[in-house]
Amino acid sequence: MEGRISSRAKKQKEKPDKKPSKNLDKMLIIVIALAVAVILGGVVMFATGGKITGRLPDVTFSGGETSNLTGQLYSEELAARPIIVSIDNVGDALPQSWLSKADIVYEFPVEGLQTRLNAIFYGQIPEYFGPVRSTRPYFVDLTREYKGIWIAHGWSPQAKEYLLSDVVPYINAMNSDCEFYRVNDKEAPHNSYIRWSEIKAEIDEQGWWDEKQKIKPFGFLSGAQQNQGDAASYIEFDYDYSEFEFKYDADTSKYTRTIDNGDEYIDKETEEDITCYNILVQKVSSSVLDSKGRLSIDMCTGGEAVLFTNGCAVKGTWSREDLDSRTIFVDGAGNKLKLTRGNTWVEVVDQNCTITYK
Repeated sequence: MEGRISSRAKKQKEKPDKKPSKNLDKMLIIVIALAVAVILGGVVMFATGGKITGRLPDVTFSGGETSNLTGQLYSEELAARPIIVSIDNVGDALPQSWLSKADIVYEFPVEGLQTRLNAIFYGQIPEYFGPVRSTRPYFVDLTREYKGIWIAHGWSPQAKEYLLSDVVPYINAMNSDCEFYRVNDKEAPHNSYIRWSEIKAEIDEQGWWDEKQKIKPFGFLSGAQQNQGDAASYIEFDYDYSEFEFKYDADTSKYTRTIDNGDEYIDKETEEDITCYNILVQKVSSSVLDSKGRLSIDMCTGGEAVLFTNGCAVKGTWSREDLDSRTIFVDGAGNKLKLTRGNTWVEVVDQNCTITYK
């Protein structure tokens, strides 16, 4: 249930004047059988790595394209730039909606020794997003890296000043005509949502998709390539007030995320576990910025990195030339780290997080 939602006209069903003939019955059976065959064919294609039908009907593009963020082929052309959303990640906000559709999810430390998510939607765009939370300056730094459109509800004083300098296109509930709404099954401030239709209308009005942005690709494994590293089928991240784990399943090549020593972490809309093919750890140093405990993080300073994929851990480093450049991840020999094709969680962790894996 949610508040401030405009109602839509219900489709009227027409009642037939008379019973259909037997021939019509047969034709109906044939049509249904063909439809089932098409659906099953699509499921098989998805399971065997074929084209992924990623977008919802209200997003209209033509052609097909491989995402530089997942290495996967989508059945339609990708958007001109990604949508990046600030997603709440404290207990009252869980479960969140449509994290399973994000190409990449960044998890950042925030004040209170907790974490907040930046979900990057590029290959698949859901019809709504949430719970949406406020901005921190390093979230804007991330948006600059991916040439994205930033979506948030609120901002810290430092982030407000940063955003008002127009370094990235953004929609914020604090100064936008776009309608955010609150769902009734969560309590404020953990229940703010926004529809894709609202975002898309603003994108069209501002011309943010008039020119397609070049998104620098990750490196991806191909064929029989495998990363060389330590075995790692279980990874645990421990902040004082946020603890979560990833467990590897060799049958699916995916990592399943859990929280608080094994509690489920699911997508609200699918009611299924959140999974990913890669976990990329980006180690940073943070400092307290103000009396509220908000953090300052230099997203260009460089540091240690670890890639978890296919059940192994590859140690390396990260670097970034400037705030408008992509972060580069390399192994100990200086070779670019290669990901398994599929979605990724990037864990930006500071000195307040302990990481263990086995």
